[in-house]
Amino acid sequence: MKKLDILKRLTETFIVCFLLTPTVKIPGFIGIRLDDILAFLIIFLFFALSKTVTISAKVPIRAVLLILFSLLLLTSIVWGATYGLPTSMLDLTKYIWLVKLFVIYIIFYNYIYFDSTVENIKKRRNSALLFIVSIGAVSALICISQFFNPLNINSYYISFVAPTQFTTLVEGYGTPRVVGMIGNPNAQGYLMALSLLSGLYLMLNRSSKVLGFKLLVIFLAMLMTLSRSALATFVVGALIMFFLYRKNKSFLYYKYFVLVFLSLSLFWSYLFLKENEVIYKLIIWRFEGLANIMEDNSFVTRFHGWVVNFNYFVLSPFFGVGPLPRAGEVFGTSDNEWLFFLRSYGAIGTTWLLLFLYSSFLFTTKLKVLPIRNFNYFSLSVVLMTSIYMVPAGVITSSSLSSLFVAILAFNDKNSFVFTNR
Repeated sequence: MKKLDILKRLTETFIVCFLLTPTVKIPGFIGIRLDDILAFLIIFLFFALSKTVTISAKVPIRAVLLILFSLLLLTSIVWGATYGLPTSMLDLTKYIWLVKLFVIYIIFYNYIYFDSTVENIKKRRNSALLFIVSIGAVSALICISQFFNPLNINSYYISFVAPTQFTTLVEGYGTPRVVGMIGNPNAQGYLMALSLLSGLYLMLNRSSKVLGFKLLVIFLAMLMTLSRSALATFVVGALIMFFLYRKNKSFLYYKYFVLVFLSLSLFWSYLFLKENEVIYKLIIWRFEGLANIMEDNSFVTRFHGWVVNFNYFVLSPFFGVGPLPRAGEVFGTSDNEWLFFLRSYGAIGTTWLLLFLYSSFLFTTKLKVLPIRNFNYFSLSVVLMTSIYMVPAGVITSSSLSSLFVAILAFNDKNSFVFTNR
């Protein structure tokens, strides 16, 4: 089998794992996912085959940043220990997360940039995004089945996939929040938003009835998660991509027409659905809370946690005090990844995060080839959408969310150097 075929199969296998496999909790340790096992199996084979097969890999800029972060991670853990905070050798399990992200980034980047031909890169990007949408649609169908719960099938597996959500998805519960195979409604909502945005980019390239149906299914699943943050950030990401995307002059007028049409459609749909008592009680009531967020109990709880985490950032502003997972009773739940990075890794770590998210756009903004520019706009919309989602939740540090996001980031980067298993 050729190297390109192997890379393609690996990327597809990873995507299936990202969207369709649960996290298996190991008591007293960490959760394990199939993509974790696959990533470390790849590392083992990479070095085990060194005496018989020479394997080379391109290392792009963001992968270099992941290597540099390994030094900052250790520094922050040691720095936090000087403040008498609870530390343990188990803090080093964070390196498992870091190594996994590095492997995923390398695999996806080397598949997309297998050669430097613009047309081939575009084809592989679109092929990978289409596969993400297809598997996302399968995940969405699982969500829809969880919402309607035919024959009470949720009772057979939800306790394994999402123990904390089991009671909300069994027969008779009034407002179920679907979790897919991810196990958390907000996390599932973000993955649906990411799949949906990928599909919209493909639709702008070339419309398709089959693709449109998949997007409709994914959108319904995203609503059924009742994740307000996923819905709000998706709308932001879609609007950014839609208005930056370029084709021709007639497409410019088309964009304004679509905006007016969607605005009126959403407004009248909201009025109609609000009058439907069944739909209102199931879905609409939760999203209305976005209009009065300062009075929302969920937001107020998050806000108090943000204050505590910010105070520890002030205590150690440069390197932070480390991730320290055993200090939950001290920090509480951060529920804000930006504050988590400030508290854990300080200003230096947060600067690293900004570079990791936005570094690729520093060298692609002046490209004049339209397909590359449009994909650059899509990539930017993904990053901006995720940056906003990171205000009430976590992505980079989430084992169930970071992988797919990092994989999509790898579609838009620049090679730094090449290394081999020799």
